[in-house]
Amino acid sequence: MTREFVILPEFEKSWNKMGLTAENLRELEIYLCLHPENGDVVPGTGGLRKLRWSAQGKGKRGGARVIYVDFAYYEKIYLLGVYPKSVKINLSETEKAEIKRLIKILEQELKNK
Repeated sequence: MTREFVILPEFEKSWNKMGLTAENLRELEIYLCLHPENGDVVPGTGGLRKLRWSAQGKGKRGGARVIYVDFAYYEKIYLLGVYPKSVKINLSETEKAEIKRLIKILEQELKNK
C-alpha cells in the first residue's frame, strides 16, 4: 500500500517542538502506510483519526497523539496535528465542525486534480 503524505505547518511545528526527528517521522509514515485505518475515528469530524504513537528511542516521554485524515482513494494522508500523550484534547462541537469543513475542502481539492 502506498500513500503520499501532506504535512501541515502546524503538525511540523509541533513535531519539532516535541523533539521528534525526521527519522521518527519516517517511522510514523511507514506505520501509517501499512495501517492507515488504525487511528480511532473522531466522531463528527468527517473522518479525522487520532493515533497513539510512541517514537522509537524516545522512551516513555516520546509518546504522542497524531491526528490525521486518510483519503484512501487518492492515496494521500494529511498529517494535521500532533501533541504529547500527556495532553488530552477533547474537541468542541465547533472545532469538530471546522475540521469537518477542512476535510471536505481537502477532499474537493483532490477531486479537482
